[in-house]
Amino acid sequence: MKPKNYTPRLKYIFCKILAFSVAFLLLALPTYASNQPGPYFTLTGSIDSFEDMALTNISTTMSGVRPDMGRETGLGFNHSIGYKFRNSFSTELEFSYKGADFKPGSENSEGIDGDMSTKSFLVNGLYSFNIREFYTPYIGYGVGVASHEANVKGLPEKGRGTLAYQFKMGVDVEYSRKLSLLLGYRYFATDNPAFIGLFTAESASHSIEAGVKIHFSN
Repeated sequence: MKPKNYTPRLKYIFCKILAFSVAFLLLALPTYASNQPGPYFTLTGSIDSFEDMALTNISTTMSGVRPDMGRETGLGFNHSIGYKFRNSFSTELEFSYKGADFKPGSENSEGIDGDMSTKSFLVNGLYSFNIREFYTPYIGYGVGVASHEANVKGLPEKGRGTLAYQFKMGVDVEYSRKLSLLLGYRYFATDNPAFIGLFTAESASHSIEAGVKIHFSN
């Protein structure tokens, strides 16, 4: 069993890393630009804020659980393999993970003792606005599939695979010909996953992320 302060400690550490990354992005003065086409790899961490879920098809074994269930702020990560073309477009194959505990109940309703996590594979398309020498704003959209798992009172229950989609935007600060620093926002959502014997739930989140992008072009 993980200690009670395990999640808060992780959030505190990650917030410090994110703050350092933001400061570094703002203060660093890159010496090279790397807008060359070619393959790349990205790895980012995220702080995820989840929208409230509307629970439906609630099992009779969970009577008293309120239908509008919230989730705590969680931590996630995303990594992708991509290729940038000469026309400012890029395409990516991305894997991501997001997870968070359910919020406790109120005086008038029972909460859910557990957590829910989502793993997804998406194909992204991005467009870069090459308007500066060393930093590049970008926007992108992705679509793919997601798998979900809910741990309720220590009993894991896998949900059915669903369609997943996302919108993301941010800035790519090119620190060298081989390394970029990323800071961005993304909205991620899926079709309602159904957990047999528990409930059907919505899943959507807003994330702030920071990480690195490694270029493989010469």
